[in-house]
Amino acid sequence: MNALTLPDLIDTLVAARRAGGFRYHSQQRVLRQFAEHARREGHADGSIIKEAVEDFLYGRHLKASTIRRKEIVLRELAEHVRQFGWQAWAPATLTGVKTPHRPPPYVFSDDEIRRLFHVIDTQQLSEMSNRALVDPVLFRVFYATGMRLSEGLNLELRDFDPARATIEVRDGKNHENRLVPITGRLAATLQSYLAAAHPRPVPAHKLFYTGDPAKPADKSTIYSRFRRYLTDADIPHFPGGPHIHSLRHGFAVQNLRRWAADGADLRVMLPYLSAYMGHADLRGTQYYLQLTADAHPEVAAMAQARFGYVIPEPVAPQAGQR
Repeated sequence: MNALTLPDLIDTLVAARRAGGFRYHSQQRVLRQFAEHARREGHADGSIIKEAVEDFLYGRHLKASTIRRKEIVLRELAEHVRQFGWQAWAPATLTGVKTPHRPPPYVFSDDEIRRLFHVIDTQQLSEMSNRALVDPVLFRVFYATGMRLSEGLNLELRDFDPARATIEVRDGKNHENRLVPITGRLAATLQSYLAAAHPRPVPAHKLFYTGDPAKPADKSTIYSRFRRYLTDADIPHFPGGPHIHSLRHGFAVQNLRRWAADGADLRVMLPYLSAYMGHADLRGTQYYLQLTADAHPEVAAMAQARFGYVIPEPVAPQAGQR
């Protein structure tokens, strides 16, 4: 007889995922719902049988996307409990989910990045705007951390810790906080910027501002500046990109490429990337794996071996799509 019950093993799985940097809130709810279902239906501890899983997943009228998410979570549970000697049946995660067709995300080339930052760094000083002071640092933060636009603009002086070389993102996407380690070079750049942009620092003031430091920079103003830099750098803009968010894409792709070249173990590195960028789980990271698959097939192969149930094969476009 197994000493550990299903709720016990769910607690250990949740603890392990959170120790790896994942929030794992919605997944925890699904697991607890399944444990209650198994208890109510009289399924004994020591195994997870096919009937219990299928009744939980397919015995009710649920949206395909909801079923797919629960399939993924129960596959994780099956893999986890097997480590403790349980027999466990895992669903195949074959539920189809319709996704809208969207153009692939834009990723800057190395040459485009050099041209873009050359334009940003060499703009003329103006008494009418602080962009020559703010933008070289602001856009480096986006490119060097993969931070979202809203996260970067909401940073306050107290969020940057030069001694630890970290930036704290408060109330990011899904209202979560995270601590972002940065390079010593970026930390030094931020310190020099602070001395010039905040001669009388107030902890609650915004790190990046366009007028009043008590207020964040306006998104539309930053977008307008970025479009001007693209034009000056001779980088065409079109409906699919490039956008400021393309700098976030570039951060993820450059890390994946570097890890592939170094032969890093993606089973270790992918969860770190996901947590660093503020993804709720590994499904957010599939976005970037697919971007690197053509140039670096070993990235996709390594990920598929470990996370195949999370990261599906790309779907070929239908006729008339590209």
